[in-house]
Amino acid sequence: MKEELHLFIIWENGRDKQEEIINDIKNNFKIIKVYEVQWNKDIFSKNLSRFYGTNLPKGSGKEIRCGNGKFLLVVLKDTKPKYEERVTSKGKKIVNINMFDKKEQYRQITGGGDKIHGTNSEIETNHDLTLLLGKNIIDFLKVNNKEWDGKVEEVCNDLLGEKQWNTVEEMFYALNNCLNYAILRNYESLPDEIYENDHNDIDIICESMEDAAYVLNATPVFHEEYRVHYQTSVEGRIAYFDLRHIGDNYYYEKLEKDILKEREYNEKGFYTLNKQNYFYTLLYHALIHKPIFKDDYKEKLMNMQIQNVDMNTSIELYAKILKDWMLEHEYIMVDPEDKTVPLNPRTTIYFKPLIYKPNDEKLEIERLQKENENLKNEINNLKTKLEGIEDSRAWKLTKPLRNIVKKIRG
Repeated sequence: MKEELHLFIIWENGRDKQEEIINDIKNNFKIIKVYEVQWNKDIFSKNLSRFYGTNLPKGSGKEIRCGNGKFLLVVLKDTKPKYEERVTSKGKKIVNINMFDKKEQYRQITGGGDKIHGTNSEIETNHDLTLLLGKNIIDFLKVNNKEWDGKVEEVCNDLLGEKQWNTVEEMFYALNNCLNYAILRNYESLPDEIYENDHNDIDIICESMEDAAYVLNATPVFHEEYRVHYQTSVEGRIAYFDLRHIGDNYYYEKLEKDILKEREYNEKGFYTLNKQNYFYTLLYHALIHKPIFKDDYKEKLMNMQIQNVDMNTSIELYAKILKDWMLEHEYIMVDPEDKTVPLNPRTTIYFKPLIYKPNDEKLEIERLQKENENLKNEINNLKTKLEGIEDSRAWKLTKPLRNIVKKIRG
């Protein structure tokens, strides 16, 4: 297996053991660079939240355990990476056990808890390096490929994009290296018209809305939990995103996963759907999510030349094209969690065998659970009655007679 780039962070409250830890890292890995990093204390918790992808308000237990002062970042190469299953904070995962086991060892050295951070895979390294230093693994190694010279370099920067994104390219660079995502549609004018376009936002599909929001340094526009509309600052202006995510029923979950599995890198600097998925999900969106099947969608679908359609193609034929594709790939229609995206009743009639109603399924599950509970109660009642019979005087007196009958019947 090829060598891998990884990193350890020794947070402020673990630095009393940093010499011992660095010496051990030297003996087991090849150190490339060591940085002393300082984040702004006033927004340390925000940096920490974005870095770990979870809400860690000011003064959180994790911040107290880590400390909010200068920390040490050690970038290294593992020349003989080895992967096995380990129990992590996110359940059982296949991880680089060289890194994982050393991280656990260093946590014990520093008294346990969160004083040490370490990457479990190069995917995690790519995420961390990009946010910490603004460079992915490839770009980092272009200028840092020699063994550590013993000097500690000082870095006084918050996470990438903390104040704002300096350029659109910088923002997409972070997305590309920190997130599994794809832009769903209307990306032809990007990155030039990120702020103003006919649809006023960028629709993306990703694995986790929370992770996407943290990477983008984006905040929700609305307070309702089901809303996925977010905003972030780019070049001093506001850019809007709709953060669709796996399991949100915007599309069927299998389709959402396939979209990400089959995504393509666009030469303009971001990930998009492949041509087939773009055509059919756009058709689905225009036909099912929108109250009116507008001409601009029809024109775009016609220009894609995936199917033989034109501006005069009937709704019935569009529906048949979409339905055939969905049946072929075992996709079904779903009712989005986002209440601002209702299904169009005038077009869903063509998909009745494919319509899936989560509420109906939930009721069916509850019905079956109730039936199962009733059956258990009946069995328990019968057991109680049998126990009562066995303890009765009549049952005991007739036992010899029952034994004789049993012998006669063989």
